[in-house]
Amino acid sequence: MTKERLECVDAGSEYCPCYLAETNNCITCSHLQGKDFCDCNWRGVCIYQEYAWNGYKSKFNRTTTKAAIVKRINVTDNCTVLELKVTKTLARQLSEAGSYVFLRDINLPSYFDVPMSIMDTDVTNGCVYIAYQKLGSKTKKLDDTKDKLFLRGPYWNGVFGLRNLKKVKNSKCLIVARGIAQAPSVLVAKKLIRNNNEIVMIIDKGKVGKNFIDEYLEGLNLNIVEENVMQEKGILLIKNILKNENISLIYSGGSDVLHSKLINMIDDLSIEPYIVATNNGEICCGEGICGSCSTRLKDGTIVKTCKTQVDARKIIERRVCID
Repeated sequence: MTKERLECVDAGSEYCPCYLAETNNCITCSHLQGKDFCDCNWRGVCIYQEYAWNGYKSKFNRTTTKAAIVKRINVTDNCTVLELKVTKTLARQLSEAGSYVFLRDINLPSYFDVPMSIMDTDVTNGCVYIAYQKLGSKTKKLDDTKDKLFLRGPYWNGVFGLRNLKKVKNSKCLIVARGIAQAPSVLVAKKLIRNNNEIVMIIDKGKVGKNFIDEYLEGLNLNIVEENVMQEKGILLIKNILKNENISLIYSGGSDVLHSKLINMIDDLSIEPYIVATNNGEICCGEGICGSCSTRLKDGTIVKTCKTQVDARKIIERRVCID
């Protein structure tokens, strides 16, 4: 079986080639995987050539900076929204769907870095908005931070299916956002709106217990419905939309269980909309080094999900048993 050629979300950016090139573990470039021939699917400036021009070493590394907390909003007992002051350049870099950063209290060591999806950005004033749910040691410690946080970024692989998201235009789309995964759905909605798409958005409060993204969606032409998508009424609603509305793209914002439910619905209805889904991998370093996010596909390919764009279906079928 031929292994799939992979696409790195960093390819062509100022952070490419990265440390993986130095260890012959580049996601995209076959030469920088230790092979003697070119067998990549990259259509930009040659990654190996960039590596050679840079003295056969990696380029810029993402830096850790201090970000001031402009505002802290306690949405519920277990959910908080932060407005953080950053540079205008960084705010612009984080304005694309799937963007994420690492945060930690300035008094804690680096292993408290926790990946957080960008909910929204204000490029004019240099601010980003992040929502987090308090679950483990890392997120609970964010509550102890008073004025500033350490922030590392930008990173861009918080969503699988970015290629699909960018190419769908003048079509009907369905966004399903549940719990804390409401947060990354804001930039997804804005991207689809910019491409002149008509959107039905189903918001499930989930374990957060509240719809906290309404104000970030103000002014957007969205048909928003609040419903529990894990119960029969919500499932029927989604099925009716998929059956009757000629949906070109479905975005799943939630757990892998939600992803698999939506994929099953699509298969049962024998329709083929593009699938975009939140990346629920366990990300620790964001650079493909630690291996905590690695997932093995059916063909045996090991995917570093912190940086690799993969068909959402292929990832989900390895994590959840799809009937």
